[in-house]
Amino acid sequence: MKIVRPQGRAPGSVIQAATGQTLIADDFIERSVMRAEVKRLYDHAIPAAVGAVVVALVFWLMFYRHTHDPLVLIWAALAHGCQAARLAVLVSFQRAKGTRRDPAVWLFRYRVALFCMSATWGLAPLMFLPAGDLAYTAIMLLVLLGVAVSGITAIATDRLSVMLWIVPLMGPAPLALLWHYSPENLALAAFALLFIFVNLTYVLKQNHVLSSTLRAQFENAALVKRLNEQVELTAAASKDKSRFLAAASHDLRQPLHALSFFGSTLEKRMANSPDLPLIYNMMRSIEALDKSFNAILDVSKLDAQAVEPHPQLFPLRDLFRRLQMSFGGQAEEAGLQLRFKPGGKIIKSDPQLLERALANLVQNGLRYCRSGGIVVLARNWRGGTNIEVWDTGIGIPEAELPKIFGEFYQVENPERDRNKGLGIGLAIVARLTLLLDHTLTVQSRVGQGSLFRIWVKGSDLEQMEEFTVGSDTVPTRIDDIRTILFIDDEEAIRTSVSDLLRQWGYTVLATATVDEARRAALNHDSVIDVVISDLRLRGGEDGIRAIEQIRQVCGYTVPAVLVTGDTSPDQVQRIHESGHIVLFKPVRPKDLYDVLKRIV
Repeated sequence: MKIVRPQGRAPGSVIQAATGQTLIADDFIERSVMRAEVKRLYDHAIPAAVGAVVVALVFWLMFYRHTHDPLVLIWAALAHGCQAARLAVLVSFQRAKGTRRDPAVWLFRYRVALFCMSATWGLAPLMFLPAGDLAYTAIMLLVLLGVAVSGITAIATDRLSVMLWIVPLMGPAPLALLWHYSPENLALAAFALLFIFVNLTYVLKQNHVLSSTLRAQFENAALVKRLNEQVELTAAASKDKSRFLAAASHDLRQPLHALSFFGSTLEKRMANSPDLPLIYNMMRSIEALDKSFNAILDVSKLDAQAVEPHPQLFPLRDLFRRLQMSFGGQAEEAGLQLRFKPGGKIIKSDPQLLERALANLVQNGLRYCRSGGIVVLARNWRGGTNIEVWDTGIGIPEAELPKIFGEFYQVENPERDRNKGLGIGLAIVARLTLLLDHTLTVQSRVGQGSLFRIWVKGSDLEQMEEFTVGSDTVPTRIDDIRTILFIDDEEAIRTSVSDLLRQWGYTVLATATVDEARRAALNHDSVIDVVISDLRLRGGEDGIRAIEQIRQVCGYTVPAVLVTGDTSPDQVQRIHESGHIVLFKPVRPKDLYDVLKRIV
């Protein structure tokens, strides 16, 4: 049994050439590491180079005064010439603004200048080692050791530079000491070799640490960059999906909207006809399409954050009773048990949204149960209430658990049989619980069933408010005649809706444009009781602005109903912010009737 919490999932997938991406990323990291290493090598090189000039000057003056050997002057010319060349490279680098271009070229120049300097210092013991003077021999060796140590830290990031500095600088000294063999020189040679070994070992370890740190830094930067790109691609894919669903939904809802009203009118006219069963089946097919569109709309509304929860304290007993009334007959027909155990719990949540989430879970359980049944119960847990939906269904494989909260995903419905549902119910449950700030988890075992658990935070019971739910009614004829101004640019919709509204007893002014609607309102000899307008009208006209203009013509705030098939998150948010009553296509005649009955 595994607990899985629903997580956000990208609505699209991005296929990428992994090998090519890896090569590009590796090349980017290598160049970034090289730039950083080169910058570090050059950053403090000029002060060190100036200091090296002073050391070299003092060094050769001291030895020339002691030995008067012309080779010292030759060495001095070589040393200062190499130092001048090195300073020229360093200054050129600063003027070139660092490593913006060709870091490999600057690294090569640095290494060449460094090698020339180290080789020049290494020539000193070969050219004028005072073999017969132990004090000056020791001084020369100590100066060489000091020069070697002083440059190690600055070049530690580049392994080859370390070798080019230490080996040419210190390598000749032991050879010169051994050439002029004496016990003292042998000891100094051993000391020099030990120094080379210890310092190389230390510096190479330091180089490994610095290089690893630099590489990790840029690998992390590359990963962050790649992650940001993936996030942008995912966001773009999500927007593309929403735009596609909105466009497809709007275009398909228009004829379905008209068909629904035509069918409802036809069903009333042929109440005693032998063809009534055919009309009944047609209406059931329309209702099935309506459910599909409404499921997509629910997801779009939740993604657009157009659903605002209204939490309040209420007893679970009432909510469970409504669920029992809704699904008890379906469970009995399927030979399944359906039990509810509220346990006297009172919770704080939005009762309608929570009921919708639990209804989807109960319906999901009924769909996959072959025997046994479903138990819905509430129990206290960690300062809150767990609402648990247990079923004895087929269960969910562990590998499939993370996927079940995705849109249109069903474990055992690859053929997309609509009798098994749309595969969107659990996606809605996940969004609703997130919106309500509840915690949703699932546990399941194949062949034994599943447990869906919604945890609701505890609340103060003394603040309990009354909660009521409107009853479901069957439309009856409205006695009082009211006038409805109806605006829709689709002729089929204007005809079908107008016919049904007239059957309900309304006077209908059907118009296609805002100008027609304004003229109809001006010419009508009585008040306009309701405006019903489509959101998207011909010629770029907008239903929200149309309602505003009609209200200006009438001189009072006419009750208005906005009808739309547009389910894009941006539009859904805008519609709800307008404050008008909104019906989404295809509109069921009963829903329109209920709205009209409330406002007129």
